[in-house]
Amino acid sequence: MFTIRPYKATTEEEYAALVDIYNASRPDELMTVVSWRYYETRLPADILFQRFIVESAGQLIAEGAYHETFWSIAQDKYEYGYTCLPAYEDRADLQQLVYDYVLAQVAERQPKVLATSAREDRSSRVQWLNSQGFVVKMRFPISELEITGFDFDRFQGAQERVAAAGVLILPLTDLRERDTRWKEKLYEMIWEIEQDVPGVDPPKKEPFEEFVKMFGNPNFWPEGWMMAIDPAAGDDGVGAYVGVSMLAKNLPMPQRIETWLTGVVRSHRRKGIALAMKLRAIEFAIQQGGTAIRTDNEENNPMLSINKMLGFVEIPAYLELAKEL
Repeated sequence: MFTIRPYKATTEEEYAALVDIYNASRPDELMTVVSWRYYETRLPADILFQRFIVESAGQLIAEGAYHETFWSIAQDKYEYGYTCLPAYEDRADLQQLVYDYVLAQVAERQPKVLATSAREDRSSRVQWLNSQGFVVKMRFPISELEITGFDFDRFQGAQERVAAAGVLILPLTDLRERDTRWKEKLYEMIWEIEQDVPGVDPPKKEPFEEFVKMFGNPNFWPEGWMMAIDPAAGDDGVGAYVGVSMLAKNLPMPQRIETWLTGVVRSHRRKGIALAMKLRAIEFAIQQGGTAIRTDNEENNPMLSINKMLGFVEIPAYLELAKEL
């Protein structure tokens, strides 16, 4: 017998209990309490976001949340997700309970679309969602590159060609020292890139005051953000920001480094800049003792082709699913 109810963690022990459930469900995507608490600070104050838990005989077996899709311009769309102890992963009655609960909680808002995500190797969950009318909207392969012994010779000249074209690649830490407007310029560059990143719905521009909270992320690694700068395109003595490849720390699994976003502004694409930034990022990751880099891309994103050329290997993808209500 399952019971489900709203939940808000307040103590370190309560947060740790949620993280333990998450980590039991995703042992290769571990979370920490400090990261969990940070992500809660990034939630806009004016949106619906509610966590819930599921218990069985007084034992916490699942944690989840439902919320507005606040990162996009989609209207009347809500998303939910949950993680559970592995013993309950294939339980259709748990999936039904969570689904019914979420629908009941958002019913008064008259949602038109309910969305969720699932890893494609969780076949029972994907099949159950399909049986309920959820349709796959996008597929995001996760891919990983073993960097121990990486063969840089295969890409000889790639970074030199970009330098010869006048584009500099340097870490964000250098820019912070030489550019007083680095936050504002980074904000506008990332927004231009994000508009071309494949997604189910068009993105919504985050307010600047929310964007800068990113720098408080415990996984933020400015030394590992490789920035592409075009001095000739700028008028401030530093240059225009034209690309970025963001490495991020992985606190519970420090040897497996994460990539958040790699992108180049439209005016500077197809010049080899993305490849050059990634090569610099791989060099940095090796210097820091990393053994692998993991990332994800929508399956038709050109960046996935660059990753495969570098040697990234696909592992189970995430599916974005939605149901018209």
